[in-house]
Order: sequence, then C-alpha cells, then structure tokens
Amino acid sequence: MTIRIGTRTSNLAMWQANKVQKMLEVNGLETEIIGINSQGDKSLGGDLSSSVGQFIQSVDAELVSGDVDITVHSSKDVPVDVDVNIKNLAYLERGCTHDFLIFKKNESHHSLVELLATEEEASLDEALNLIPKAGMVGTVSGRRQSFLLSNRPDIIPIAVRGQVETRLKRLSEGRVHGLILAEIGIKRLHEIGALPDWVSEFSAVRIEEKKWPTAPGQGALSVHCRAEDYDKFSNLRSILNHSETENNVRRERQILKSIGGGCLYPAGIKVNDDVASVQISPSNWREIFSKGLDFPVERYNGPSSGYTARLPEYVIDNEEIVTDGPKLVSTLNSNRLATVLQNNGINVLNKPVIDLVAKPENWPQSFIDESQPRSSWPYLVLTSPFAAKCAIEVSKHNTDLKRIQWLAIGEGTARACFLHGVTVSICAKARDSSELIQYIVENIDRGTKLMIPRSNVGKETLASSLVGFDFDVQSWVGYENKTKQVSMIDVDSDDVLLLSSPSSARAWAENSLPIPRSILCMGKSSLEEIESMDYFDESEVEILKGPTAEFVAHWWKERRD
Repeated sequence: MTIRIGTRTSNLAMWQANKVQKMLEVNGLETEIIGINSQGDKSLGGDLSSSVGQFIQSVDAELVSGDVDITVHSSKDVPVDVDVNIKNLAYLERGCTHDFLIFKKNESHHSLVELLATEEEASLDEALNLIPKAGMVGTVSGRRQSFLLSNRPDIIPIAVRGQVETRLKRLSEGRVHGLILAEIGIKRLHEIGALPDWVSEFSAVRIEEKKWPTAPGQGALSVHCRAEDYDKFSNLRSILNHSETENNVRRERQILKSIGGGCLYPAGIKVNDDVASVQISPSNWREIFSKGLDFPVERYNGPSSGYTARLPEYVIDNEEIVTDGPKLVSTLNSNRLATVLQNNGINVLNKPVIDLVAKPENWPQSFIDESQPRSSWPYLVLTSPFAAKCAIEVSKHNTDLKRIQWLAIGEGTARACFLHGVTVSICAKARDSSELIQYIVENIDRGTKLMIPRSNVGKETLASSLVGFDFDVQSWVGYENKTKQVSMIDVDSDDVLLLSSPSSARAWAENSLPIPRSILCMGKSSLEEIESMDYFDESEVEILKGPTAEFVAHWWKERRD
C-alpha cells in the first residue's frame, strides 16, 4: 500500500511533508506526496484571525473524501475543534518555539542567518526598542498583535500574507519596519536552501518567551488521518509520534480550549513537561487599543497541572469628561485621539456632524479572476476612516473584498479598519490625496488595479490623477455623507475646532454651530472648502502637519499653554 500524504504546496509545507515521508520510507513504507491548495493560500486580505483553521480545512477535506491517507500540518494552525471524522495520528518531535523580530540590516545585531547559529535571546523591551515610533510591524496573528500593542500602542500592525519568502520581500520593499515570524519556519527553509540570497539584507533578534509565550503547538507537526483509520495506522503512529511533544502540545491545546479556543482571547501558551507559561489578552483588546487605552494581559507561570483559566476583563468607560478651560472640539469622533490628547492635558469634546450611509449595491462584486496570479489582484484604496467603516460593512456580504489587500491613506484609517478586525496591508501615512498619490506612484506597480470608493460629495481627482500615471483605476460612490442634525453646543473663543473633512465643514455650517477663533483641518481639500465658505471668515485656519494627535499636542503646547 502506498501512503498518500496530503499537504499545502508552500516550500515550508513541502519540507514538513518530506520530513514525514522520509521517516516512513526509512521504515520500509511506500509514500506519495500530494499537493493541495488551501483557502488560506487563496487570500491576501487582513482578516486571517477571523477564520480559524483556514490553512488546514481544504487539505483535510481531501482526507475525508478519501483522496489522501494522511495530512501534515503545523500544529499551531490546527483549531482545537476539528472534524469528527478526523483524528490526530501523531505529533513529530518539536523544534524551536521562539518568534523572531526581523528588520533591515543593523550592524549592532546579528544577521538573520547568523542568529540561527546562536541561542541568543532579546528581552521584549529590547526587541520593541528596535521599532521606531508609530512603526509598522507585519503580522496578522491576534496573539502577536495583542502582545505588541499591550506594550507599544503606537505601533501599526500590517497584514503581510503569503509564503515566508513573500513576507520577507515586503520588508525589503519597505512596507513594514519589522516582521514577526516563527523561528522554526526560517530555520527549516534555511536548512533546505530555500531562503533567497537577499535575506542577508536583514538582521533579527530572538524574542525571549518570558513575556512572549509561543502559540500553542508552534514548532510541532501534526499528522492527521481519518478517524476510522486510526487503529489501522498504528504502525505509522509508532514511527512518527514523539510522546513528550504529544503530551506538551495536548496540554497547550487543553488550556487553549478552556479559554474559548483562541477565537475571543488571544493567547500564548507554552508547556514544557509540567511547567506552563500562559499569557492572555482581553476579548475586547482591539476596541481598547482603538480608543487609545492601555490594556492588561493575564499571565501565569507555574505548574501546568495547577493552571486554572483566568480571563482578563476590561470594561471601557465611554463617559466623556471635559473639565474647565479651553477645549478641542473635534468632528473626527475619534476616542483614540481624545484619550491621547487628554493624557497630554488637553480637553477634547467629540462632536460628529456627519452620518455615513453605505451604498453596497454600488460596490464591485465577484471581481477576482481565480485563473490569474494573486499578484495581479486589485488593491482597495481607502481614503478616510469613513471609507474604512463602509468597506468593513460591505465586506460582510462581499467576500472578494476580504481577499484582496487594503491600502489605507493614513494611521487613522488603518486603525479604523483594525478596530473591526481587518489589518490593512499598506499604510501610506499620507496626510492628503496629493501625498497618497505620491506614495502610490513611488511604491505600487503600474500593473496593479486600484479600486477606490468615494463619498457622494467626493471628487474624482484622486482617481483621475492616478489614471494620469497609467494606473488602472475603478472608482465609484461607495457611501453617502449626510449632514447630521445636532444639538447646539457651547464653544468659547479660546476653544479650537478640528474639522476632519470638507463634508464636516459644510455640516458644521448647515447646523449653524458656533466657531472659535482657531480652526485646525485635515487635508488640503478641507482647507479649500473652509476657505471657500463665508461662514468661517472670522477664524484662523491651519492645516494639520503630521500625525493628528502628535501635531495637535505640539500645536496646543505652543499656542495654548
């Protein structure tokens, strides 16, 4: 009998299947490796964490159908609940379990390949100090993202998908300042010579696991079989299974299941014999982070047998507190901005004046050509937090949107996506459309189609400008900005009004709301709109330069303190 081994087709997955094949063949068994594309391999989008197990489902489906006899997976990719028709046949001996932080070459640190030959570790603080302020870090793992942001809330997570080699290429292109990848994957690719020569451009540090415990099962391989074949394949189990690894990984998975399987509470769990290291983030960590608040993590280090699940809870106080003195009145309605500025001693009053109405019927559907390589798939370009909110809403029923890469104009738009579970693939860090155009022209291949939703009052200037640079652009009215009828507020002459868009400026005037002496606005189009309206003639208007919170805090210190 020839044992048919099912696997994904990436270099790393093939290494894993070859490992199983060699162990079986050296014991006299005939085998055949059968490559299978998984749903996880068919997406470039940043919502990976919302679809647990997508890297194994397509592969194990071939197992259930009888087209293969066993399948091979990274244990960390296997959800705690699998198809009842499938059983775990064996765990191969576990390799290293650490994560690497990889970054551009730094003479003060080992190169990526040099680090593999050492056992040196860096503390979490040492590793994070290598990322600049408001730096971008590539990872779509909820565990890694939550651990990052609990220590460095200024960091912007970026979705970097694909094979390890593709992710390293994104770092080389400058999309991110750093990548977090499992050491074991890098090590295995290095062993078979599958790492490209240009990885010499990178340095790396190995993050110690004290405050960064591994994903359950990381470093181990799982071999699945049909439940009905478990006893029949007992000889395969005796060849492949490593009992110590099996005991440790099973305990990690038991702990993971006790806290909900990792769907709600991102967790790092490492068990070594009877010693467990557990770290869990609160279920609402994205919301806490998006509001600019610090969030706690629950940590446990002690006997595995003595562990009892304790879940971190954090109740958000949404009450707006404004004390006496000058205040910033913001139409941006950003709780994060308010929190950051209040921590700098600045009163903030959110006063949104626009309602968003999505137009899902206008959005392109079924636009992915499966016969074409993923590199030719379009990018969704989002030019505001409003556009981000609308894209999230529409993508719930428009599945192709979830599979492509999202490009955010700036940090606020990227964070608006992140709040609702989507990590953008690119953050241009642009302040207005002209800077966004410059970023796209300098960084995006001309062969890439750009899909740009706009509001009912938005101009087609961005789309037409990009067409002028030979981009293939599709633009449509994706949402309506409607003036919100709001109650009157007290605005003193010493207050400052922050107008986030041309629509907000018009809506402020339509509501006949009072105006202070100073107005800050976001983007040139907002400035042009404000200056065209007599309503704001008595005020001094200044455009934001740089990240909103940072600029406002500096401006306030110079003008108000």
